[in-house]
Amino acid sequence: MEPRATILVVDDDDDIRQVLAMVLDEAGFRVVTAANGREALERLRGDPRPDVILLDLMMPEMDGYQFRAEQQRDPALRAIPTLIVTAGTVTPRVEELGAEAILRKPVSLRRLVDTIRRFC
Repeated sequence: MEPRATILVVDDDDDIRQVLAMVLDEAGFRVVTAANGREALERLRGDPRPDVILLDLMMPEMDGYQFRAEQQRDPALRAIPTLIVTAGTVTPRVEELGAEAILRKPVSLRRLVDTIRRFC
């Protein structure tokens, strides 16, 4: 049996984290969650390291922009594909984050799962 890919879901909204975790688990992924960028960095340095990161941008404590800057500073973390999932406008600042994909909320769950599978 092939090991399940691990997805790190980073979003400050509890409901969104729970729904995404449930959908991704049902799609065959292992899911780890974090409520902000600081928690996400802790999870990244733990075991197992995620195969893909789903990242919200607007969060308290450490937002997605700050998280992405920290992620890019660490060569081991920089290589993890990051998908931005945002309700905000996709601005040049968002595009400059260098994510593998940018998905607008509300995102189709099928599209989300299909996009994740492209990077696992």
